[in-house]
Amino acid sequence: MNRFFRLAAAVAVTALLAVPSFAQRGSADFSEFVALGDSYGAGVVSGSLNERHQVWSWPAVIARQVGYQLCQPPVGGPGCFSQPLVTFPGIGPELQLVNLAPTIAPAAGSGAPIMSNLPGSFNNLSIPGATVGALLTLTGGETPAAGEPTAVSMARFILRGRGTAVQQAIQQNPTFIAMWIGGNDALSAVFAGTPAVMTSAADFRTRYEAVLSALVAGAPNAGMVVGNIPTANLPYMQLIAPVVINPATGQPVPGPNGQPIPLIAELGDGTVGPLPAGSFVLLHARTNLATGFGLPNVAPFNALPNAGRPLPNGDVLTPTEYAAIIARVNEFNTAIRDAAAARNIPVADIKGLFDRVAAPGGYHIGPVTITAAPVTGGFFGLDFFHLTDLGYLLFANEYIRTINNAYDTEIPVASIAQLFANNGAFFPETGNDNIQITDEAISQIRTMWAQPTLKRIRRISVH
Repeated sequence: MNRFFRLAAAVAVTALLAVPSFAQRGSADFSEFVALGDSYGAGVVSGSLNERHQVWSWPAVIARQVGYQLCQPPVGGPGCFSQPLVTFPGIGPELQLVNLAPTIAPAAGSGAPIMSNLPGSFNNLSIPGATVGALLTLTGGETPAAGEPTAVSMARFILRGRGTAVQQAIQQNPTFIAMWIGGNDALSAVFAGTPAVMTSAADFRTRYEAVLSALVAGAPNAGMVVGNIPTANLPYMQLIAPVVINPATGQPVPGPNGQPIPLIAELGDGTVGPLPAGSFVLLHARTNLATGFGLPNVAPFNALPNAGRPLPNGDVLTPTEYAAIIARVNEFNTAIRDAAAARNIPVADIKGLFDRVAAPGGYHIGPVTITAAPVTGGFFGLDFFHLTDLGYLLFANEYIRTINNAYDTEIPVASIAQLFANNGAFFPETGNDNIQITDEAISQIRTMWAQPTLKRIRRISVH
């Protein structure tokens, strides 16, 4: 039975068959549903792409809500929503809580793709690490090379040399397309510690326009929805205080004026000095801090080999650098809005979702409060920039609400109740503001890149 009509029979949502009451592209016919995106769309959780969480990717959540079953390995079956599943513990072993200190470490072993024999293209064409431009260029047939970007290695088993993500989406004759892309064009700045690596606003606009133009030309009658990019801080930027911490007490060391002593760093403008108020020390700085970078060359820090040397600029974001990132993301969102409006494509407000989660008091769903706090907030996973299963479900619900508003449909939003046992979150406060992360976990976090006023974690133990 046609999947779209199966949905109507199952949940009696006959409004899905109605002609849209808004001037939106195509119609809400999900008989051939395709999604494009990056690690968020792929369902990366806690630094890992694996089947335990891929089933909660935001495209998979939408697919279930409109009547699909998810394809099962090794090759799935007719009438299901297919994804490039990977066995647990995944590509990038999943980071897990070892104890409630809390200590975070990767699971043992590694995963492998299990859907490579799928006859056609995957319905979910999201590629961890993909930028907007990658949707137009990567095919999965690129020659392997040492140090290749994440997107290239991931595309090898997701796209499998069958054409670009855009081409493979069109080849499926989609009746509805959902896309979220641009996070890596923006948030690469967080891992590099500088806005200089971000895609230029002009290039982003050109590439985003090219993606939408190709999809519209190739699937002129398909319904479509896209989403904007959040500007809120990530927990990855919040876990290390930008001030000197007394290792014996875990408290900031006061200076002559009684205020905490800032860490010393390269400030990105050719100067070295104290970090200005409002600066961020990025999680990957932990390795350098452990050897004394950024710390004064006085007891007890002078026992560290690099005490007195500044943190590299790539370990920090100054207020000026962060403002440049925000300005660029705003330019990206303007480009998304303009490109979508010109083609009658509705835009899901993903930025608004992140803002609500990061707001004081968090995001309330009935009796449940979801925040951007690391570990306990429920929204961000243990790599502190990818979402939890719950986060992706809320992401999908933003898309569903946007589709309902634009196409006058009544697709039910997904319930959060099913997820409380699958996220490694919602732990009670432990009274300990230190998060210990093993060196191997830090390595996994740094290599698995796709991607508010948050609760401050005062320091990370740097044993």
